[in-house]
Amino acid sequence: MDIQFKDVGYKYKGIKVNYDALDKVNLSIDEKDEFIAIIGHTGSGKSTLVQHMNALLLPTSGTVNVLGQTLPPQKNQKINHLRQKVGLVFQFPEYQLFEETILKDIMFGPKNFKSTEEEALIKAKKAATIVGIDPDLYEQSPFRISGGQMRRVAVAGILAMEPKILVLDEPTRGLDPKGRKDLMKIFKDLHEIDHKSIVLISHDMDIVSEYAKRVIVLEQGEIIFDGKKEDLFEHPDFDSFHLDLPTPLRILKHLEKEINLPYQPKYDFESLLRYLKEAAHE
Repeated sequence: MDIQFKDVGYKYKGIKVNYDALDKVNLSIDEKDEFIAIIGHTGSGKSTLVQHMNALLLPTSGTVNVLGQTLPPQKNQKINHLRQKVGLVFQFPEYQLFEETILKDIMFGPKNFKSTEEEALIKAKKAATIVGIDPDLYEQSPFRISGGQMRRVAVAGILAMEPKILVLDEPTRGLDPKGRKDLMKIFKDLHEIDHKSIVLISHDMDIVSEYAKRVIVLEQGEIIFDGKKEDLFEHPDFDSFHLDLPTPLRILKHLEKEINLPYQPKYDFESLLRYLKEAAHE
């Protein structure tokens, strides 16, 4: 099963006019083995799009099928369970924390979806281990730890619900370089080891370049590109998307222009450094 958007539109109702946040969106996301980055300028519809993936928002036109259930739902049809199957981590997930201890906060989701106390505890500890939360922190308040640790607790709270698909809205915003790298490694491992599909909103083109396999570009509520990252960044009309190139590609293009180094696209810094070392020894 997967997530399928068919001619989806969504309008935000204003005082005088309605605002079209999505317009005739058609999209399919596999349940496993996807790592998708959704990019576009502020107001392009990215957050609106992902909030349809677990029924936080319902389409005003068209349909979304989420792992076998069609939205909008029929009358009296329950949809809360979709928020367990598709876990959404908000842009500032630490604002979701509210329990008195870290462990209780992580346990809240499983308990809300009818896990027993014992089952919720097992799931919470497993999720805490995945994100690297030390057991010594379990009984601490989630409001007395660092911002990076708060982000991990919030992510653990979603993982404890054992979602089939993980959706992340700017998960690295506000983190230092090490914090960004550590958090992205967690998501990369979930994708590569557990085959979990990851859907990521990000303005950081270096993260998109290094981790995403597929990129969706939104502009004014419409999908204007959906394909492999290599096809996006090497697109002959890339400038028409009004996006920045990732740093490794900008460096390589600069070196090609300045010292005639043959341009070979590299999508992360480790690959870039290997290529420069090889070129230096030729």
